[in-house]
Amino acid sequence: MNAIKCIRVKLRNRIALVIMLAILLLMFGNKRNKIYETQGRINNNCVPLIKYRGKMISTEFEGFYRNVSSDKLMDPLVHRHQYQSLLNTGKECKKRHKFILILIYSSTYKFDERQIMRNTFGSISNFAKIDIVYEFVLGQTSDNVLQAKIEKESVRYRDIIQGNFIDSYRNLTYKRVFSLFWVNTFCKDAIYVIKIDDDITINIPLLIPYLNDKVKKNITNVLECLIILGVSPYREPRNKWYTSLSDYPFPTFPPYCAGHSSIMSIDVVIRMYTATSIVPFLWLEDVYGSGFIPWVLSIEIVQPNCYVKNVHQSFNEKPCHLFYKNDIQNYHNGSLLNEKDSYKMWKTIETGDKSKQHHTCMC
Repeated sequence: MNAIKCIRVKLRNRIALVIMLAILLLMFGNKRNKIYETQGRINNNCVPLIKYRGKMISTEFEGFYRNVSSDKLMDPLVHRHQYQSLLNTGKECKKRHKFILILIYSSTYKFDERQIMRNTFGSISNFAKIDIVYEFVLGQTSDNVLQAKIEKESVRYRDIIQGNFIDSYRNLTYKRVFSLFWVNTFCKDAIYVIKIDDDITINIPLLIPYLNDKVKKNITNVLECLIILGVSPYREPRNKWYTSLSDYPFPTFPPYCAGHSSIMSIDVVIRMYTATSIVPFLWLEDVYGSGFIPWVLSIEIVQPNCYVKNVHQSFNEKPCHLFYKNDIQNYHNGSLLNEKDSYKMWKTIETGDKSKQHHTCMC
């Protein structure tokens, strides 16, 4: 009798265990399905597909800005444009006419990088009879000593603009829209606006004639860069670019420009500034500013030949690219260790210009 009871107890326990496992699997399945539903009808035939640069892409991401509630368009800076220029060279910019404006996104503490740029390509203020204006774009810092150094630097060089937002990686979208605000307020007479990060070296002898040719042909509606296509959000919380489902519930981003550099005609800059008021905030600045904004405006992104190359692959080659990126930046006690790489790249560009090497470039 006891043996039968024992068997019954074991059987009941196994049945209970099976039921619990079934419930857990059901809960997990429902959760997974909800995620898939939130991310946007994966493999659903109703999802619109279009051909973009020879590839078929989903346009589900359009749900990010279509029919959004007004509470998602209330950011005082991105949507209402309540920016203030804490440091500003706008008066000087307004005095100029027909020039190329280069905006360099720089962190508050990167004094070395800014000086390297001033000493290399930033030392060229006129090339082929085209004026070039350089502006470093910064946010705020709560460090009073650091701010005092920045203000001293600004007085000396007159090439820093500073917006009323905390300078941080996750605030780069604020910096992007501040740049558009500043150009629209002070620099509408620029012909082209170049946006770069502070790890970029510009091939001025190649870029200026390239842009001048567009000016002569009266080419407008220009947005050129290294195109990123078909990228999905990072969902791992520890990832630098982690994007939660609540921030962005769609499985892919629109085509966008790699954040390190882009070329824009002034008409594009003006239109982009207006469009920021109707696109919800996304902290990924490159996706927001060079992905969603041009997509809303139906601005085609173009990737030129010979656009960008790594600095460390280019020292012993003809300087045939418009931009060179220094992917390796090492620091010790706050000082940049490999600043020689930037000077070496600029020397390569200068030598190439003197010998007219770019005339034989083939990419």
